[in-house]
Amino acid sequence: MSRSLFSLLFITLLSAILVTMFISAIVTFLSLEQKSLFLSIWPQNWLIASIVGFFAILSMRPIAVLIGQKTADIIYGKQNN
Repeated sequence: MSRSLFSLLFITLLSAILVTMFISAIVTFLSLEQKSLFLSIWPQNWLIASIVGFFAILSMRPIAVLIGQKTADIIYGKQNN
């Protein structure tokens, strides 16, 4: 595995873990009527969200890059290479 591929996958994994940690915690906490159940339910929700988030970020990255480049071209004009 090349360094750039490892870096991409590792950064994507960390992004998925950190972002879903906060989102799943907030959503789980707000949806519970018995707040005392939070610590027994949230870790499972976080794990599922992290797995889904990793693949979602990885698959949507090319689309986000393309949209970002097109937007930058519209705002700043095309770059001369």
